[in-house]
Amino acid sequence: MRKLKILYVIFPLLLTACSNWLDVKPSNQVDEDDLFNSGSGYRTALNGIYKDMSSSALWGRELTWGFADVLGQYYSSSNLGTSAQAYNRAAQYMYDDKKLEPLIQSIWSTGYNVIANCNNLIQNISQEDTVMFDEKRIERDMIHGEALACRGFMHFELLRYFAPTPEEAEDKLYMPYYDKFPSIIESYLTMPEFITRVEKDLLAAREIMKTIDLLDGMLYLLQTNFRYEGGVSSGEAPSDIFFNYRGFRMNYTAVTATLARLYFYANRLEEAKDLATEVIDFKDQNGANVFSFTKIAEYPQKTKLYDDLIFALSQRTLTDEYAKYDEKMENESHLIMDMDVWEELVAEDAGDARVSNDGGLIRLLDDYYYAVASMKYYNAPEMTDVNKRILPVIRLSEMYYIRGEYYASQGDWQTAAKELEMVSGMRGCTTGKLTDLSTLEEYHEAVLLDAKKEFWGEGQLFHFQKKFGIKPTSKTNFVLPIPANESTL
Repeated sequence: MRKLKILYVIFPLLLTACSNWLDVKPSNQVDEDDLFNSGSGYRTALNGIYKDMSSSALWGRELTWGFADVLGQYYSSSNLGTSAQAYNRAAQYMYDDKKLEPLIQSIWSTGYNVIANCNNLIQNISQEDTVMFDEKRIERDMIHGEALACRGFMHFELLRYFAPTPEEAEDKLYMPYYDKFPSIIESYLTMPEFITRVEKDLLAAREIMKTIDLLDGMLYLLQTNFRYEGGVSSGEAPSDIFFNYRGFRMNYTAVTATLARLYFYANRLEEAKDLATEVIDFKDQNGANVFSFTKIAEYPQKTKLYDDLIFALSQRTLTDEYAKYDEKMENESHLIMDMDVWEELVAEDAGDARVSNDGGLIRLLDDYYYAVASMKYYNAPEMTDVNKRILPVIRLSEMYYIRGEYYASQGDWQTAAKELEMVSGMRGCTTGKLTDLSTLEEYHEAVLLDAKKEFWGEGQLFHFQKKFGIKPTSKTNFVLPIPANESTL
């Protein structure tokens, strides 16, 4: 693999009032010697990692509402453009097509550039004295732990795209794991070896974040109003805004949820269930659950349902970027769902606020295509400012799906159905309809039906289809090819 260029970019804050969070050089590229000569430089380096994760090549478009949802077959193929459009090729899983190859290359190279940035930060901060940082040990350890978590998370997300599931993986070498900087060449690993390396990073990060986010005075920062809206710092937590907005960072619960996702992927279902339960039941300093399902009445203002979100990213220009693919706008690929597909979803349960006409999460486009579009990324005036910039990455419903998978694997169909209906019920659906589940295949079909409504615009449906081995079309190929110019084999 080629040596990756390291580019540090300042992470944009959610609110204009926070634009002076860091007093740094105006240039997007920061000299490395200057970067690690101050605590604020380490902050800049960490923010650059999150900024790259929010880029259009990753969760800013392709791994959420763009490429990933095209693979999940959300969108009408007739509106994805001509054969000259990458999404047209992606919908047919034509990964070797010349129009699509650059997009796949960008996912791979941007992901590994994030990893290289993590490695550079980790290598420097692990030797740094706490006096460098305004908040001393707590700040140094927080930055270190988040960088470790981002490294493990980014490796794992690339694995989910560029390798088969563990059940289908043979004793082959799939991908390299980079944990040094600089590093030109690393050996490719088998699936078990790669998963072990991801697990090691996430467990180490979780232990560090436990000493940060669970401290007296810090726990309240994980509540929704602090997690995404900023809140007002008080009590024993640092008043510095750098410690706010924990939902946009790899905090303790985000790392725990990522481990649950990893164990679910690796079919270590009891471990996955235990960690998912910890997230679901996670309490604030007053003993109340930190994560709750967004109230249906608030859907028009909170189309990202961010009370549910455990981890998210942020992009200031998100609604402008989405507008390029919306309705009859400038891009030839329009990311819209056929009306008949939407009507089938509504017919499953007319009370489901995720797809109902007045639920606040969809728009009918019958004036143009007789189709439906998601409201999650639409620039509607009634939406909150923070809602417009959020990129969902891990949400509460996934933890219930993971926990339900464990009970289904044990043949406990009643409990598995309750886990699934905990999600659908909070979205307005009628509960008690899944009484006849009796096979794992039936349970998986039920999960996919709910996940299709839950994860529209978030890129997760494709991964559940892959995990369950249920192809949305006969042409479906769940494994992206590693770009030819990146392979060292």
